[in-house]
Amino acid sequence: MNEFQKRIEQFAKRMKQEHIDASILFDQSHIRYFSGFIVNQVTESVLIIESDGTVSYLVPRLDFYRAERDCWIEKIESFLEDTPDYLAPLRKIVNKNWQKIGIEQNIITVRHLSYIKDICKGNLTSVDLLLEDQMKIKSEWEIANLRQAANIASLTMDETKRYISENTGVTEREASGYAKYIMNKNGAENVSFEPFIMSGLDAALPRRISTNKVLTEGELILFDMGCIYNGYCSDITRTFSLGQVSDKQKEVFEIALEAQKKAVKAIKPGEHVQTIDAIARDYITEHGYGEYFPHLTGHGLGMAVHEYPILDQGEKSILQKNMIVTIEPGVYMPGVGAARMEDMILVTDSGYEYLTTSSRVLLLK
Repeated sequence: MNEFQKRIEQFAKRMKQEHIDASILFDQSHIRYFSGFIVNQVTESVLIIESDGTVSYLVPRLDFYRAERDCWIEKIESFLEDTPDYLAPLRKIVNKNWQKIGIEQNIITVRHLSYIKDICKGNLTSVDLLLEDQMKIKSEWEIANLRQAANIASLTMDETKRYISENTGVTEREASGYAKYIMNKNGAENVSFEPFIMSGLDAALPRRISTNKVLTEGELILFDMGCIYNGYCSDITRTFSLGQVSDKQKEVFEIALEAQKKAVKAIKPGEHVQTIDAIARDYITEHGYGEYFPHLTGHGLGMAVHEYPILDQGEKSILQKNMIVTIEPGVYMPGVGAARMEDMILVTDSGYEYLTTSSRVLLLK
């Protein structure tokens, strides 16, 4: 039994406990998690998992022969893209006797929901929590892939910072494009999200896109990026400067960095995610910058760049061994700039391990 078959078996068992006859999945990260098969980002595929472990896979016709060759699933059907009733083959797979059908309520589109309601006579129920509960704990195989995704991201971050420091007139977009090149060169299949640089005073907005602004000395430069390796996502942020910064800029940087260090040191199995968030948030607040920390402290990641658990105020999750999360508190100060340090952290038997290792030095020159 391969890694993916084990996942199907585990999920089918969870479905059976909830008396769910079958689940129809459209989210491509979920589908790849169970199938191991990749399709182009501009298209889609559909995976049907039954409570007895039967799996059916619906792929675009252009991917059908590759799927037959490369995917472990035996029951594969194809559909013709860009036609009004392109999901018609799904009708052949659906069993009219299914009484309870699982759907991804958090992501399903109106079009997909309408189609399922038309062809399925049973009741629809969310399987989001079942998916989250299974996917948040990583296997050793998953950890190995996430570790490599983190290695590529760390290497790319350091190489891009070197490129920025050795060349004058580099723009945010140019540096982001260079990072994409380095990631692909070192084995990434794609970016896990569009990389972006926020530099200078504009970073305090914050804005999560790169622009044609030239990176200059004496400003804080925040760079957020990640890649996909064998389906698994990395995510890393560093803040740095090309030249001497003001005392206030240095203070903002050091507070964000220290808040992250304190939160990471508290990571261990059994710890509440709210506690980790509070450690970072309280430290920033105690130093007078609480109102300038506008987002969560961290999140899980795997086949998707944002997965459970979420480390934020009000969240009830508890950290467990073999979860992988980010820790990324930040300060976004009008008139000063922005600083954030983000790392991927593995929850170990008794504590934590950094998976991302890029330099955290503020001054590149």
